Amino acid sequence: MSEEWQYASIVSNIGKWAWIIGLINGVISIIFGIWFIGQALYLSSIYPLINWFSFTDFWYVIGGIVLILLSLAIIRPKFSNKCADMDWDALYEWYLPLGSFKLPWMLLWGIILEIFGWYGWGGLAILIPAVLLLFMGPKEYNWSTEESKPKPKSKPKPKPEPVVDTEPESETKP
Repeated sequence: MSEEWQYASIVSNIGKWAWIIGLINGVISIIFGIWFIGQALYLSSIYPLINWFSFTDFWYVIGGIVLILLSLAIIRPKFSNKCADMDWDALYEWYLPLGSFKLPWMLLWGIILEIFGWYGWGGLAILIPAVLLLFMGPKEYNWSTEESKPKPKSKPKPKPEPVVDTEPESETKP
């Protein structure tokens, strides 16, 4: 795009760091998950009849691994590099077609990183640029996969002419 967009620098700066923010979020999540599991193991050795483990402890580790993998495999090449290059058209064309609806992948990956992230701040680095791009971007985002072409108007069918009987009917009475 030749003209400069008002939010181009904000979206570019946040977007190019999104994969690093997701990576840091994943590492912090793993560290805290391991710390909480270690605390549970220690407390279980002191008070063996009480279960100190929770699903959250393991979720932090699983979520951290998922965040690191997604940040390196998907966010960096598909989102962050495009934001750094200010390639808005490539981000507009990166969508999941659902029937006639286009769901932008950047929204989907931002939500997934929110779910797996440590208190949800990992996905914000994707969602903030995505929302700015989709709703206040350099061009309007088309949410439909079908082109907005006007349908050709069909020619109106000619009305049939009424049949006029020129001969009078003979009335016969029995």
